Amino acid sequence: MADADLVIEFVATLHELRRYKGWYRGCPFPVRKNAVTLLMYLHHHLPQGSPGMQPSELGERLKLTRPTVTTLVNSLEEHDLVERVNDEDDRRVIYVRPTSRGLAAVQQAKEEFAKNIAEIMDHLGPEDGKELVRISRKVREFLASRRQEREGGNS
Repeated sequence: MADADLVIEFVATLHELRRYKGWYRGCPFPVRKNAVTLLMYLHHHLPQGSPGMQPSELGERLKLTRPTVTTLVNSLEEHDLVERVNDEDDRRVIYVRPTSRGLAAVQQAKEEFAKNIAEIMDHLGPEDGKELVRISRKVREFLASRRQEREGGNS
């Protein structure tokens, strides 16, 4: 079992990372953080040449309810960051995809994020930076294996 003080310190660090608002400080989004998350997800997971993603699929993948997805997509659409597109064969099927303005906003956010991560890495120095990445990878692998165990146990 881990030392209680180390556990508290780790939790405090995670909490501070979560509260850090500087990640995207250079690109103010006109929408809530959840909407930005949806836009980022669309940008990173939309297959090349795809017409978009159906709102129901977005909800499943992001663990959001249908009304929440609708609210987020409406907000993004109002700010011209995403658009709804009807399926060519079945007009009842709707896809959501980023607009060129949405893609530009994501790119700007990624650049700001990279600058902020570079600042942290510069602060840590090369050795500690590599160690942080190595340990973070181990944590990510551990969490992924735990998730697989849980999902495998629920089948």
